[in-house]
Amino acid sequence: MTVYVLPIIISAAGALLSVVPVLYFEETVSVAASSLSLLASIWILFMPGFNGTFLFIDGLSKLMLVMISAVYLTAVVFSITYLKYIENPLFRKKIYFLLLNLFAFTMLLSVSVNNLGWIWVGIEATTVTSALLVAVENDETALEASWRYIIVVSIGLVISLLSVVLIYGASKNLLLSSLFLSHNPDNLRLLTLGVLMGIIGYGTKAGIFPMHTWLPDVHGKAPAPISAVFSAVLLPVALYAVERLMQIAPFLIIKNFTLILGILTVVTASILIGVQKRYKRMFAYSSMENMGMVLIGLSLGGYGFAGAVVLMISHAFAKSGVFFLSGNLLSRYKTTLTSGINDVVKQMPVTGYGLLFGSMSVTGLPPFGSFFGELMVIYALIKNYGIIIAGVVAVFLILAFISLNYHVGRMLFSESGNPALKKMEQGRTAIIMPVINIILSFGVVFFIPQIISILQR
Repeated sequence: MTVYVLPIIISAAGALLSVVPVLYFEETVSVAASSLSLLASIWILFMPGFNGTFLFIDGLSKLMLVMISAVYLTAVVFSITYLKYIENPLFRKKIYFLLLNLFAFTMLLSVSVNNLGWIWVGIEATTVTSALLVAVENDETALEASWRYIIVVSIGLVISLLSVVLIYGASKNLLLSSLFLSHNPDNLRLLTLGVLMGIIGYGTKAGIFPMHTWLPDVHGKAPAPISAVFSAVLLPVALYAVERLMQIAPFLIIKNFTLILGILTVVTASILIGVQKRYKRMFAYSSMENMGMVLIGLSLGGYGFAGAVVLMISHAFAKSGVFFLSGNLLSRYKTTLTSGINDVVKQMPVTGYGLLFGSMSVTGLPPFGSFFGELMVIYALIKNYGIIIAGVVAVFLILAFISLNYHVGRMLFSESGNPALKKMEQGRTAIIMPVINIILSFGVVFFIPQIISILQR
């Protein structure tokens, strides 16, 4: 069991050591903790699954641990550079890294435990640890976004808590390993109601329609590394909880309910992407669209489930890279308006071309992993529900692709009208981290057979 708790323990230790009053110690210890968490997660990936009283580690958990740890590491490294551009931070740098490490700890905990109650505690704790991080830039709109996030998400998690109570009332048990094997709960209707409420509650944290209202505000105002962590791994952690609930009660009504929510999320997000005037909000709605596709895949199971996981991993790397790059744009252009960003490929060539490929990845252009993940989900949708429903979803995916890449293309290639503005690329760390993540989003393609094999094991 010791190996399986290492990512959790290391991230918690990193949080505690971040407050040691030594100059730059919080940066060093955070890089060390995130690096060791990633190494431990990769080690777990090659070990057999684990089923104990406290921990439940299967293929999905292993992949989630690696994904969270990888984004955690890149966010820590990117933060070291990015924090220098925040003029009036809400709190000291040590507190920032304390909260960032705790944020990673709560997510790693949520995908490792063998108890629905502990999953709820872990996901609730992500709210506590991340709310102040949203308001780091310490202006009125950032504080307002943080409060809205707390209120909306807390309502969803109250619904999730009621879900846990109902599931316990129906089965007298909260252990995942036991619930997966139990096909005769004491009260089938109560179990179904509990699972449906849980999907609504955790769907709120995942930005699923119609509980998505907090998502664009938080992504629009949070600092770039925090937006990256939110979009890349926090939303999937919430969907991890949804998947566990669906495994407990794999009933048709629950699958159809989840499918409808997923389709509505894709449709809504695809429409809203096209009317955005601020690029960070546009990328937020892109995350919402991707989570909708993941939810559709989870509802379908089998091939669709595998496609959802591939999409989730590829999106995590690509979208974290895109949000890092959006931070580079903001620190140089001092605006989040798409109309205020021009000629990026000439003025910030690495950032510009990185954003071009990152946008292609998050919108599902081949040969990125997201394309193959979406293709697998669409195939499963055709197989289970026919060509018409799959065609509707595909049309809105194309709409999202055109809308987002049109806006990004205009920012990257339109003339600035100011010849005095020449190359002003960010520092080395600020461009290396997002480029690495976008490359990894492409690299997922080569590991699709291994991902499917890990999920099957």
